[in-house]
Formats: sequence, structure tokens, C-alpha cells
Amino acid sequence: MNKDQSKKLHIPFPTGPHATGCMELMTEYSKDGCFARIFYPTNIPSDQLGKYSDKWVPWIPNEMYLKAFAHALRLPYFIFKYFPPLIGQAPYYIPTISDAPISDKEQSYPFVIFSHGYAATRFVCSDFCNTLASYGFIVAAIEHRDKSSPITFYYDSPENAEQDNPTWVNHRHFHETYNSDNYILKNNQLKVRHRECTKLLNTVLDINAGISVKNVLKSSFDLKQLKNKIDVNKIITSGFSFGGATSMYNACYDCRYKAVIVMDAWMFSLKSEPLNIQQPILFINTHTFNFQANIRVIRQYFYSKGIRQLYTLKKTTHESPTDTAFIHGHWLDLQMLKKLDAKTALNLQSSLAVQFLHSTIGWPTNSDNAQIFIKEHSDDLVEDLICYTKRVKRKIGVYPW
Repeated sequence: MNKDQSKKLHIPFPTGPHATGCMELMTEYSKDGCFARIFYPTNIPSDQLGKYSDKWVPWIPNEMYLKAFAHALRLPYFIFKYFPPLIGQAPYYIPTISDAPISDKEQSYPFVIFSHGYAATRFVCSDFCNTLASYGFIVAAIEHRDKSSPITFYYDSPENAEQDNPTWVNHRHFHETYNSDNYILKNNQLKVRHRECTKLLNTVLDINAGISVKNVLKSSFDLKQLKNKIDVNKIITSGFSFGGATSMYNACYDCRYKAVIVMDAWMFSLKSEPLNIQQPILFINTHTFNFQANIRVIRQYFYSKGIRQLYTLKKTTHESPTDTAFIHGHWLDLQMLKKLDAKTALNLQSSLAVQFLHSTIGWPTNSDNAQIFIKEHSDDLVEDLICYTKRVKRKIGVYPW
């Protein structure tokens, strides 16, 4: 690949044949509207993506998110703000082209709704979403407003949208819920997340049907480009950690989803609410997040009736499915001295997803590159769960998603 790299630091280039575009969608002047970052294929070849570095998207879109991460992780803000520049680390970018025209090479594309984890955001798993888009998927990374994100926002009026005066929605941390039943709280948040995913899916399908939808955010991307671009027979739900549980709940209660990709699911919110999921499910797990309570619930669904695939990536932690291990290095489970290379872990999980979707929904039509990469790194994964017995309980969490 001719990356023609500029001096910009960036997460890995997507591995599919398309360079990707990215736009932000927010509907309604209300907390109840939709908010998502949408990745999609463009007509630009993947080897030309580096030439558009001036139009790449910042990984962190606003300093308020940086402050919110510090609060959610219960760490001093100055560590996030001042330490990276001290070691010469500039801000990171996502190698995707802001507001680029969508590809017209196919009549329509499969659609994926991706749900983030607890204390995460719409951009924390950008590598996964961007890579799927490069293989010919339209991927909407939703940002939930159930207070599971470190922070998010909406505009409460056209005037405030024009003046960029957002209303912020703050995080509700575990340590602030000591008077509540955490299971009930998380289960209720799960249902809010499902309603948000359903509303986003309905909104995107309205746009697909030619219904006019106003984007509250300033964008040069014309939403009419998405008319008839969604293959309504190939809709996928996916998510990481809390978002993995959200994707399973989505599939149970909405038959429009045809496949489920669950990345290192945190199953706590489902422990007392069994689901009947008919769609094919892919579980991609990390090495150290497989504690007994989680394993028990995952096994319940893995052995249920239907197409089920399950992999565990060796020498990985709960941060490995996100961009953070690549950007900041590994912070979790420091007792595991040698961890799987962050870029390799990201590529493996997206390759497993591409292979799974190729075999279940028939898209992408060519998954050879993904299958070759999986074969080359077969020693780095197992088709089973790994019970990690050396897990140490931490009083202060780092990257809890």
C-alpha cells in the first residue's frame, strides 16, 4: 500500500480495497435524537488514502472528551493533556476522508450499527468501523446518551447549533452508584441503548427510502447520497464490551438484524435476562477479560441453537479491541509482560469479522486477504474461551470499557 504518509500520527490504515469516507450525523434538537459517526466506502482506491491526509478526521474531536476520559478513569486531567506532548506524541487522526462522496460502484451496501462500551465513545473503536467500511460496509458508530459514555452532547435549539453551544451529557460512574442496584441500572441502560440503536436504524432507513432528514451538525455531506444505498437484507448489529451486550439485545428484539458481531462482551447487564437470538453470532474475546461470571453467560449463548463462532485472541487485554492500545500502549494487566502487538490484534479482529460476514451474509464477496491474515496468525488465537486466573481486582480502573 502506498501510504504517502504525512507527519500526522494515525491509527492503522484500513485493510480493505476502498478508501473510506466519514461524516457525522445528529438529528433533532433534543437528547432523544440520534448521534453517530458514519463510515462508508468511496470510489478512491485504498492506496490513495494517504494523499488525503489534510481531510483526515481527528481521533478526539473535542478537548471536553479528554477531560471526560480523565474523570471516567478517575485520573488527573494533566496526565492526558500534558504527558503526550512531553514525549513528542501529537494528536492522532483516523485515516478516513471527511465528508467524501460515497462510492457508486455498488447499488447498495450492507449496514452495520456499532455500539461502544461503557466509558467509551463513538470513536474509541474507529479502526474496526473504518476497516469494515473499507470492505464495502456502511458503518454507523453510535454515541449513546444513557450516561455510559464519558461525555456526549446535543444541541437544544437551532440557535445553539449555529453558535456551537452544545448541551453536555455527563458520565455516571460505577463509584457514584453505591446506593443503586448496579444490575438494574445497567439493564435499564441496556434498554435505553437498544431504543437509541432502533431509532438510528429507523432514521437511516428513512434516509435510504428518500425521506428528508435534517442533520443538525454542519456538514458538506448530502444525506441524499444515502438514498437506496442500504441493503435492507444485510443489516448487522455489533458492539464492544457493554456494546457487545447491546448488540445481542438488538438482535433478540429486532429481526431486521441478520448477523451479530460481539467484541469482548461485558455480559453483566444480561446475566438475569436470557435472550432468544436466532441470527448468526460471532464472539471475539480477549485473553484476560474471560472471568468466570462472564464466561458462564457467553457459553449460554455460544451453545444455543444457530450459527455460532467464537475466538479468543491470545495475550490480549480488554483494551486490545479498541484504538487505545495502539495509541497509548497497553495499560491493563501489567503482569502480562508480553502482549500481542496492538496493530496485529486490531487486524485479527476485523479479519475475523470480515470472514464471518462473508460466510453468513455473503458480503464482502472476496475475503481472501482477511482469511490469509487469519491463517498467518493462527498461533495468536484459539477457537475457545480462555479462563484467565491471574486477574487482579483494581480499585482504580484504567480504560474500563
